[in-house]
Amino acid sequence: MFNQEAETIAPPPENTSVNNGRCGFTLAEVLITLGIIGVVASLTMPSLIANHRKEVLKTELKKAYSELQQVNLSFINDEEMNMCEYDWMLVDSGLEVMAASKELSRKFIKYYQGNGEYIYNLGIDNIKTISGGNAHTSYFDDGSVADLRKRTFYFEYGETSRKKCPIITVDINGYYKLPNQLGVDMFAFRPTENGKVIPLGNPSTLNDAANGSSTFTECSKTSTSSFNGMGCAYWAVTDINPEDKTKSYWKDFIK
Repeated sequence: MFNQEAETIAPPPENTSVNNGRCGFTLAEVLITLGIIGVVASLTMPSLIANHRKEVLKTELKKAYSELQQVNLSFINDEEMNMCEYDWMLVDSGLEVMAASKELSRKFIKYYQGNGEYIYNLGIDNIKTISGGNAHTSYFDDGSVADLRKRTFYFEYGETSRKKCPIITVDINGYYKLPNQLGVDMFAFRPTENGKVIPLGNPSTLNDAANGSSTFTECSKTSTSSFNGMGCAYWAVTDINPEDKTKSYWKDFIK
């Protein structure tokens, strides 16, 4: 009979599973981690929110400027004259300058599918300069209209005899959304005698009384002038810091 050695059964290996050691996190560790995350979030969230807000305003400004240029071209095509000439014509026909501006604002807003209603002095006492002071209200009370998106347009009348074209200040997110501040969500433009639309503050147009920025040049974080911010539109559109041309308007100038 063939002898067969008894088969030896090896003992099971020692348990080397990680379960023999500690796994997971203690409650204290979880709470510490959450605390660190909370601190980091509290430090970064305000900056992220502020940057997002500025990007939205920047986009809205570019859109408002583009639409204003299109409206100006449509106005010229329909009336066979630009807004300056139309405003001057109304004054020459006998209308008082504020009445002429009111009439221009009503015709203007039709291109935005607005109701064309004159909104008397809408919130002009709450408009702030870019440095936080009270803005000079006389440049927002000659004709106020709003489009269907609640954006508000304020008109400052032009002068006849080709002395000055009107000014249109746009609250790009509307009066009902703060801060209602020049250079932040309110920007001034001028339709020109040569059929263009310029943002106020352009240094190359300062000497052109009818078509240029004229006296509306201030865009400073420190000036206490009640007109401070009327000249910010050019810098905001071009995204150039007026106090340091190497930096960004939206990232560095606006806080």
